[in-house]
Amino acid sequence: MDSPLLTDIEDRTLALAEDEYVHFKTVRPVLGTFYERDVSFREISSIVDRLSSLGLVRWRILRQGKLYFRSHAPHSAQHNCSAQFTATAAGKSHLHEQRHVT
Repeated sequence: MDSPLLTDIEDRTLALAEDEYVHFKTVRPVLGTFYERDVSFREISSIVDRLSSLGLVRWRILRQGKLYFRSHAPHSAQHNCSAQFTATAAGKSHLHEQRHVT
């Protein structure tokens, strides 16, 4: 199966989540520093929504003291950092392949 074509920022976001769960408060400053610009929560939501739809990331959501594991997370949980994402097996496989980004 061919790997999906990701943008550079999508690829780097996936790489940030390769071996651990990360939340927006970690991702935003890392991407902002790398790209030397403000990377908004809205932009990160768009990126991780696409990665989720492609099956490359999964979510861990903390709600009322319980953890839930999902393929998608509500934007409110993304923005308040009660949701964290990590690369799935498919995401890790994608990162280990030779790939091209747009």
